[in-house]
Amino acid sequence: MKNPTPTIHLFDRDRAALVAHFVALDAEDRRLRFGASIADTAIMEYVARIDFERDCVFAVRTGIRMPVAVVHVVRTGATAELGLSVLSSRRGRGYGDALLRRAVTWLRNRGILSAYVHCIAENASMMHLARRNGMRIVHTGGETDGRLELEAPTPGSRMAEWIDDLRAMRPAATAP
Repeated sequence: MKNPTPTIHLFDRDRAALVAHFVALDAEDRRLRFGASIADTAIMEYVARIDFERDCVFAVRTGIRMPVAVVHVVRTGATAELGLSVLSSRRGRGYGDALLRRAVTWLRNRGILSAYVHCIAENASMMHLARRNGMRIVHTGGETDGRLELEAPTPGSRMAEWIDDLRAMRPAATAP
């Protein structure tokens, strides 16, 4: 599937930009992303714990500034959890869809069998995004999961990832 929004791969050197993104989320968005309205110090600790060797982080940037949208992909065996956030001023532009598709392609090409998002039940935006991207929604009390079984990698999925990587490397790899 075509991914018109350039999604860049973040690395250990990008931790400060990740912190800036998460700190820019207002209290409600932090609650929806992390399940609780967490303090800046907790965000710094969260970002410090990201294992860039095992996990993956993709982002959308506008210019050279901090990311306006981020997906953190946490691999655990044959499955992975996706944590996604988009700054409120940048919603409705397809960034969440682009990041979710990019993460799924990346996981699929590494032989991961399933991906899921876990959130509080009132996170309607995340559940809408999950449904739109083919995830099966399961409600359990005050929490909700969106689950997606992944297909095996194909030459087409590998090519799609390669093209996304090339698009992200272009100097103009920023979103509007």
